[in-house]
Amino acid sequence: MSMFDNAWMNKWQKAVNGNDPMSWIGKHFSAEFLFGFGESEYQVSFLKGKIDSFTDEMTPETCYSLAIRGPAESWEKFCQEVPPPMYNDLWAMAHPLHGRVTLEGDQMLLWQNMRALMWALDRMREI
Repeated sequence: MSMFDNAWMNKWQKAVNGNDPMSWIGKHFSAEFLFGFGESEYQVSFLKGKIDSFTDEMTPETCYSLAIRGPAESWEKFCQEVPPPMYNDLWAMAHPLHGRVTLEGDQMLLWQNMRALMWALDRMREI
């Protein structure tokens, strides 16, 4: 069973929203993402650098601009306090030679908000 459930997502939301630097790193970071952790998928709404809401109830009307999907095992390695090589950041996991994570959708959104998104992803290691 995957560790990525609603309880884990609540912890991640608290870690991101309680992180003081996100208030200025992410002040312009408002977007809808889909995160795929193996079989578990969550639509995550960021609003001004905070996780405003998330849901695992996907419908045809579920909106997001960018999907970041990968095997649960890859995300579990990414979430370790000190991740192994090639699991230390999103770019390493998305490298074409490894293909652990896919990026689907508006990648400009990723580039425009890279610092805030990477900061939010790093909070996963605090859970």
